[in-house]
Amino acid sequence: MYYETIQVNGDKAVDTLIARLEGFPKTGQYPFLIGDDFQRQRAEESLKFNDDDPRDIVESSLSMNVEAWIAEQVALNEELTPSEKLLGPWPGETERKGSIGLHLDHRGCVKPRVFMGLARIAEPWQLPAVMKFGGWNSCSEPAVHCAFHRLWQAEYGAWITGLSNDTIKCLVELPPRDPDAALRLAWQQYWYCNDIVDQGCGTISRLAAQLINSPHWFFWWD
Repeated sequence: MYYETIQVNGDKAVDTLIARLEGFPKTGQYPFLIGDDFQRQRAEESLKFNDDDPRDIVESSLSMNVEAWIAEQVALNEELTPSEKLLGPWPGETERKGSIGLHLDHRGCVKPRVFMGLARIAEPWQLPAVMKFGGWNSCSEPAVHCAFHRLWQAEYGAWITGLSNDTIKCLVELPPRDPDAALRLAWQQYWYCNDIVDQGCGTISRLAAQLINSPHWFFWWD
């Protein structure tokens, strides 16, 4: 399990990504966007501080129960942030934002050149293991990321399409279609990455409303 990088023009990044995603079953090289050279260098820093073999990370993730892990986080944090306060009222119409990867800058403009990773993995959910993503600040260890994305790949057809030093983006084939399903997913996503609510949309209900029928997911850790 390893990865390499190639450079592509920003305006061709999405087309190149989709073409390589379609070819992944044959090539065994899973494509994902990393971003510009600064993002590439920052992403590779994780490799210097984590000596774990990616295969061991994947193996560890297979024994994880996501719901049990979430229950532990709830127990640890309930006094600090009560669930009823987090939930909030169901919002009206919400604007759905998102993109397939990390080829855009903070203004939404296409970057001239970006890096694409090609990971030699068996399944998309194994990508955080190869990149050794996580294990700093509030961002969980790589095995936790693998466990969540294995679950979401199976339930929602969610594939990671972008992974940089602090961001993961996903393309979703089977997003939730109703409020109840979206709320269940929103709670999972909150405990996986609380920054998307605490520093983002503000409430679980608002996140759930944004998830309904959305083909894009976004996670970011401070």
